Parts: sequence; structure tokens; C-alpha cells
Amino acid sequence: MSILLRIRNLSAGLQGRRGITQVVSNVDLDVEAGEILGIVGESGCGKSTMAAAILQLLTLPQVLQSGSIQLTLENGENYDLLEMPERTLRQFRWRHLSYIPQGSMNSLNPVLRVRRQMIDTLIEHGLTREEALMRAGEALEQVNLEPRVLDSHPHELSGGMRQRVIIALAVSMRPALVVADELTTALDVVTQRQILQQMAAIRDELGTTFILITHDMGVVAQVADRMAVMYAGRIGEVGGVRDVFAAPLHPYSQALIASIPQQSGQRVEGLPGEAPSPWNYPAGCRFHTRCPRVFAPCSEQVPELEAQGAGRLTACHLFEEEAVIDG
Repeated sequence: MSILLRIRNLSAGLQGRRGITQVVSNVDLDVEAGEILGIVGESGCGKSTMAAAILQLLTLPQVLQSGSIQLTLENGENYDLLEMPERTLRQFRWRHLSYIPQGSMNSLNPVLRVRRQMIDTLIEHGLTREEALMRAGEALEQVNLEPRVLDSHPHELSGGMRQRVIIALAVSMRPALVVADELTTALDVVTQRQILQQMAAIRDELGTTFILITHDMGVVAQVADRMAVMYAGRIGEVGGVRDVFAAPLHPYSQALIASIPQQSGQRVEGLPGEAPSPWNYPAGCRFHTRCPRVFAPCSEQVPELEAQGAGRLTACHLFEEEAVIDG
């Protein structure tokens, strides 16, 4: 499978009076064409900042520090998103990559009908009014909404319906990549499952690639093909969803999976301590203050994200050649 998005050395932070506080640190990540990649981690670990950086939507006090983000389309055209002028980027977004923001069910303008909001976006990106109307109806049908929803105001729709309208808007230009930030937050479990199934169906029908950002491991288990586990601004592990759930490598991944109830009456293991603040990241491995397998190098050296077999990557000193795995 080809690489659609290639992220290298991506760092972003918050600008303050004393300088920049780093929130995302030297992230390397590949996203394969046609996959659903889940990015998981605790609140505040940098997931949403990374999403905003991919789409060049960082706003002060957020600042980009370094990195490159290469998007390669199916026709072979390659774009560096961080080098693209703002005017070009405005047209590029939605046509080739789009964004479902956190709390997106409240993103619709409450005084405009859905028709106006969808059609204006499509016309802005090159479609005629007739083409835009047809495309808007098709996009709504893809998320199991009737075209009559176009004539509704947002307050006339349920939360789940508004969420589906946002998804329809995100895929209406049939982009290569959709970044969805906390797609199922505040939805009941039935609506959540329906939306995840529709996302998978859109991927299968249109070949759209999704980056699904969430703190919910259950969501990733339901729909993602691969997952990247993020902690305190860094990627700790990458692998196929089944592989990671069956045999997590990084101690943080192990702790996250241990916190998920597997059966009725089971004792759930909580993760001790609290995630560090970006203003107070520890030296070395940022997880070492909570890690049950910490040893000498962890507090001093930053572990590199390295291959651990086919399709598996992890950043942990336990897997370095000189480390004693059981020691």
C-alpha cells in the first residue's frame, strides 16, 4: 500500500512570554492510502495540535517549530503542506484534505440552512451551483441522511444528525484525506456505532483515508486498521490495531489496554499518576515517571521510534539491544 501522508520531525508548541513551550515533539508518522489510522492518547498529549499542524490551522499562541508534511496524491503529485502559500492552501483544503473538528456538531452556523452552508463551500472550491446541489445531496445520502435535510436549520436536527452533516461536508469534495478529531464525543453509543460504520463505508466506497484522533481505545478497536499511541507530545507505538491490542509493546500502550474492561465483573487497572504538563515535561522518556518498568536510561535519554518486527514501531529503552528486557 502506498504512503499518502509522510510526517517527519514535526514539532509545534505554544508561544508565551518566556518562549515556546513544546506540545508536539519530533513526530515521525506515515499514513497509508485508504486506511483508517487511529491516534490515541490521554487528553493534552498533543493529538489535536498535531491535527491542526497537518492542516496548517495552527493559530496563536500555537506555533509550528519544525518538520515537513508531504501529501502524495493518487496521480503521483506531491505537495509539502508546510511550504504551501496560504491562498493555495485555502483551495487545497476540502478539495484534497479536510477536517472534522472537535465538537463539530456545534460547528454549523445556527442561522443558515444546511443547504447554504454546504453549497457555498462547494462553489468556493470550483463547482457550479447545480453541481454543488447534486454533490451535497449525494454526500448526505452517504451518511444516511435524506436530501431534505438541506432545507433544515441546525437546531432542527439532533446532535447525531448534525455530526453526520459535518461528515458529509468533509467528504463532499471527495478528498484524499480526512482528519477527524474526537468524531464521536458526546454521542450515545448507538449513534456512535452508526457514525463509525458510515465512516468505514465511505472509506470503502470512495477510497478516502481517515486519521481518527480520539482518547477512546474502544473507538479505535471498532474501526481503525492501524493505530499510533501518543504520550506527552511523542509517538510511543505504531502498529496494526489487532497486533497492538493482542500484544502491546510500549508500557503506556499496555497500561491503556489494561484499563479497558474486557468482561463483566473484571477489575480494571488504572494508570497511576498524571500525564505531565507541556510546561513540565520530564527529561528522557516522558513516560518514565509513571512506568512500572523504568530503569536507568529512561530518565536520561530520549528513546527513538524504531522497528520491532513487520509493521510495528515503538519508542522504548526496553527494546534497545543493550537493554536487559526483563531486568
